[in-house]
Amino acid sequence: MFVLTLLADTIRIPPHLLSQPTLNSVQTEIEKRYLNKIIVDVGLIICPYGQPLEIGDGILVPGDGGAHHQVIFQAVVFRPFVEEVLIGIVKESNEGGIVVSVGEFFDHVFIPAYWMLNPSRYDEK
Repeated sequence: MFVLTLLADTIRIPPHLLSQPTLNSVQTEIEKRYLNKIIVDVGLIICPYGQPLEIGDGILVPGDGGAHHQVIFQAVVFRPFVEEVLIGIVKESNEGGIVVSVGEFFDHVFIPAYWMLNPSRYDEK
């Protein structure tokens, strides 16, 4: 369900953060960019894990006041595998599917009717 993933990206440090240590600025920008974001084929980024593993030299781009750093970092990712069983509470249901709350973490998980196990059926009662 939760996995540790290695990510690499170019992180832009805006001019107002250049006076701070590079490590602090990079961590701040990683959190702004990645927290609670879904990356296709990776999952939902929960939080960075520790300090960045590698921060490249800053590159200045003409016309941009920020510094661009190549960064390699780890992140905790929510990525359930296919057919993983999760326990949740059904919040609402209709012909199209159900909305489930998975603990305090995800409150609006929609499961379409065509993904339900057979013999599932909707009964308005």
